[in-house]
Amino acid sequence: MTQKGSLITSLNNDLHETAHMDVNDKIHAQLVKAGVRLAASLPDDWVNALIRRISKDNQIHHVPVCREAETIAICAGAFFGGVRAVAIFGNTGLLTCTGEMATLCLRHAIPVFCIVSGRGSIDDHKVYQEVQGRRTIPLLQAYDYPYRIIDKEEEIEDIPNAYEWHRLQKRPFVLFLTKKLLGTMA
Repeated sequence: MTQKGSLITSLNNDLHETAHMDVNDKIHAQLVKAGVRLAASLPDDWVNALIRRISKDNQIHHVPVCREAETIAICAGAFFGGVRAVAIFGNTGLLTCTGEMATLCLRHAIPVFCIVSGRGSIDDHKVYQEVQGRRTIPLLQAYDYPYRIIDKEEEIEDIPNAYEWHRLQKRPFVLFLTKKLLGTMA
């Protein structure tokens, strides 16, 4: 690659990261506004920048985990300790921890707020994500878990309302972030 080509690629990557971080800064700010002080997460290509943003300061304490079900347990424990928390992971992880969400959260009326990558959507052309696109919403509907898909930057301001609403529901709530919103290339 030429020096000019390398510079253009570097600038494009910087611009993409800046735009990407702006959205994640806004999501972070709305979580803080909602009173969230703890985030448990497992990385996913689409939400990694959000996780890095949360880890960057001490407004929200970040707890990285090894399995998505651990995010549910940590957030459930935080609820009983009076701490507002959020679980952040990928869509595949949501499918793997619905049992814990049912046996712990539904059984004991524990609200857990989950931010999940909207993998498997029409604009996600990864064959290995396709099943999530077909099965996630029907699964949430079967469990009667409320959810919301945020696709536009102006909808980020609804996060505090969604957070309060999920606490009234006393059950898990899933907030999906789309590829379009996150501006991800993955």
